[in-house]
Amino acid sequence: MDDVSPERAVMIRLRARLAVVERAAWFGLIEAMRARPAETEAYLTAERAKCAEGFGQRGWAADLTEAERRLLGAEVDAGLAGLIADAKSELGQG
Repeated sequence: MDDVSPERAVMIRLRARLAVVERAAWFGLIEAMRARPAETEAYLTAERAKCAEGFGQRGWAADLTEAERRLLGAEVDAGLAGLIADAKSELGQG
C-alpha cells in the first residue's frame, strides 16, 4: 500500500464497504422479487414517495441546502426506480 496515500486509502476502503453493502442489498432485493414481486415493487414505490416527501417538504438532511436536498432526493428517487427496473430485468419480469 506504499503507492496509496492514507487519505485515499480511507476513501477506497469506504467505497469497498459501500460496494459490499450494495451487493448484499441486491441479493436481498432479487430474493424478495422472486418470492413476492408485486409486494416488493409496491414497497419500493412507497419508499420513493416517502423519500420524495422527506427530502422535499419534511426537510430530511437538514445540514444540506435546499438545492443540495433536491439533488439528493432526485438521486435517491432515480436509484430506487433503477433498482425496480434492474431487478425486473434480472428476473425477466419487465
